[in-house]
Amino acid sequence: MGYLLTTCLVVVKENEAAVIMQFGKPVRTITQAGLTVKLPAPIQTKVFMDKRMHLLKLPASEYVTSDRRNLVIQSFALWRISKPELFLGSLRNLEVAQSRLTDLVTSNIGAAIGHATLSGIFSTRPDKSSLRSIFEEITANSAPVALQDYGIEVLAIRPNRFGFPRQNVQAIYDRMIAEQKRIAARYRAEGTEEAEKIKAESEREVRELLAKAHRESQTMLGEGEARATEIFTEAYAQDPEYYQFRKSMDLYKDMMGNDTTLVLSSESPLVQRLLESPGASDAYAK
Repeated sequence: MGYLLTTCLVVVKENEAAVIMQFGKPVRTITQAGLTVKLPAPIQTKVFMDKRMHLLKLPASEYVTSDRRNLVIQSFALWRISKPELFLGSLRNLEVAQSRLTDLVTSNIGAAIGHATLSGIFSTRPDKSSLRSIFEEITANSAPVALQDYGIEVLAIRPNRFGFPRQNVQAIYDRMIAEQKRIAARYRAEGTEEAEKIKAESEREVRELLAKAHRESQTMLGEGEARATEIFTEAYAQDPEYYQFRKSMDLYKDMMGNDTTLVLSSESPLVQRLLESPGASDAYAK
């Protein structure tokens, strides 16, 4: 009697779900924690399942992008048992569930990566990167199939690690170096172009400043010469004879250099001019 009583009692923990089996077929599922009863064994038996969240680490696999680039991706999936009866009937245990779920998720990852480009996956600009949307799509495609076929609720599928096949690493490095050289050459060309613009603008400003300075200097020189002529005119107007004397002296200066020899008669006007004192000397002496 005690044995029958113990086989009729079912204690369900908070993190468990119990499936009541009758002659090997599931007839009832208990998801609430507590104490419940069933028919005694062997009429009815119980199978406990862990309804907590499970982590499935997917093995690293090689995939091909739409632009024919090989990519090694290691990812993981978060899942839990949502329909214990279906899970028990289709998979029986966690090992088989992990194997089936691995096949399902791996195939969906391959399909999604096959429609993406390498530059889109690894873009340095967040608004251009498609990595998040790719794995959200993988989760959305895997969840309905897993729930319908296996009674598994797929919560999230995310990437864990990226890599490249060993034979392609050197080629990738070479492409990266070539890309950096191309960017550097573009920056140098843009810098050279900007330097030429600055140089041309500076030369134009210098020419304008020199032209302005020359124009102002010529204006000042003309004004100075005009003022000097005006002063000389006023001065010479006071004594025309002295003015004639100065003009004669200037003429003699131009005619007679250091190596010039003149033979003149004492009656020559030039000699007389040199010997005579200017009439203006008395006026200036006063």
